[in-house]
Amino acid sequence: MSDCILKMEHITKRFSGVTALDDVSFSCEKGKIHILAGENGAGKSTILKILAGVYLPDGGTITLRGEQVRFHSPTDSQKAGIGMVFQELTQINELTIFENVFLSTERTRGGLINRKEQLEILERYMEQYGLKMDPSTIVDRLSVGQKQLVEILKVLVRDPEIVILDEPTSALAADEVQILFRIMQKLKEEGKAVIFISHRMEEMFEIGDLVTVFKDGKYIDTTPVSEMDTDLLISKMVGRTLQDIFPPHNSAESEEVILELKGYQVFPDSEPVDLRVHKGEVIGIAGLTGHGQTEFINSLAGLHHTAGGTVEIRGKEARLKNSSQAVKSGVALVPGDRKQEGLMLIQSIRMNMAVGSMGMRKKYGLFIDQKAERGMVEEYQNRLKIKMAGAAQEASELSGGNQQKVVLAKELAIRPRVILFNEPTKGIDVGSKREFYYIMRDLAEQGVAVLLYSSDLMEVMGMSDQVLVMYENNVVARLSGDEIEEEQIMRHIMGVGAEKGGETYER
Repeated sequence: MSDCILKMEHITKRFSGVTALDDVSFSCEKGKIHILAGENGAGKSTILKILAGVYLPDGGTITLRGEQVRFHSPTDSQKAGIGMVFQELTQINELTIFENVFLSTERTRGGLINRKEQLEILERYMEQYGLKMDPSTIVDRLSVGQKQLVEILKVLVRDPEIVILDEPTSALAADEVQILFRIMQKLKEEGKAVIFISHRMEEMFEIGDLVTVFKDGKYIDTTPVSEMDTDLLISKMVGRTLQDIFPPHNSAESEEVILELKGYQVFPDSEPVDLRVHKGEVIGIAGLTGHGQTEFINSLAGLHHTAGGTVEIRGKEARLKNSSQAVKSGVALVPGDRKQEGLMLIQSIRMNMAVGSMGMRKKYGLFIDQKAERGMVEEYQNRLKIKMAGAAQEASELSGGNQQKVVLAKELAIRPRVILFNEPTKGIDVGSKREFYYIMRDLAEQGVAVLLYSSDLMEVMGMSDQVLVMYENNVVARLSGDEIEEEQIMRHIMGVGAEKGGETYER
């Protein structure tokens, strides 16, 4: 392989006695986009952090451009022509885009920062890769997606030969993903090697040339994307086919109503919604980002005001004016951003699981029953199969899928009657997604009302007994049974209605 720029051979890495990488080998070529696929905890991020100089391997060798190297720090890796865009944003919000991009790598002349040269470099790279942002903008004013593009820009201006992108699209809107893909395509045309991690199947097949699969810290194989399909990729990653990912629906209809909305109005100018959620049902919500889905979910959790209507839980009217009232009424929310909204990352797993339900374990009105709390943590660790070193471990140290399970455990600990999922599987692997799907179905069959919003249409279709489609802050259609199919949903999502089937709400 004359175009092979990198070889990592027999790499081993352990953390606190746990083997994260077990004799793993990996290589990549110039002018290729190389996908790393696998479940959370499979070792993808670990091997890339070794390449980026964040971790030192416990064994194995790295060969770059035919010469053996060893990186003791990220600076060593960057000097060798490797740039990595991490999952976590690293900007200083109070500084401008310009200042963030050159932070710690300032160009100087005569001992002073050469701002003119830096600005010329920045503008050249922004034009080269089609990024339209004002360099003087304070980063705190940017959207999460724009901040992610700034992270990518910080790497591009260093002109690396190998560009590593670790789940950069999880925070990007659809148009921003296409901007990123154009950047990746241009890097490929320039003869650079691009290594890309994503948990979105459609992205892997759209942009990748080669895909390498890791499982449980071991290398499985490398295959051209052109010779791979979704079923084969999933089976290599988790040992199951696509048909096994979603649980079967409960065919027996229940008359028991868990949740009922009457004339429910989230926005003053939106049409009222009537909805009944029966025992065993999962209600899906579909729509393009920004059409009111998150507000609809959050309003039921007491986090967004409503314009009218009533909510009944098991036949009793519930007051949901704030999150405290919602929790007391038995409403739980698994939020869309686990790191910002769902977890206290520097706190222990135990604290994160317990914080929402502490009042349920008080003794004498003052003290927390420590034994009961330990039992609760152990119950959900086992029930949700959370991979963790112990209850005292910081939540930040867990993989994305296990962090999301801790968020779910926190919400389940309040013993909810209604549970709301807002993008529950964003940024987690297909194996963890499958576990979440079976948990959702199990909760529904136990008599918990389950409402799910996801931007992943396959997820909505695979999980839902009814689908509410939202457009411009309104529920414009309600689909069930055979009506839940992609073309029907997409027509309503785009605001053009459906030619046949489905209950349509008149505007």
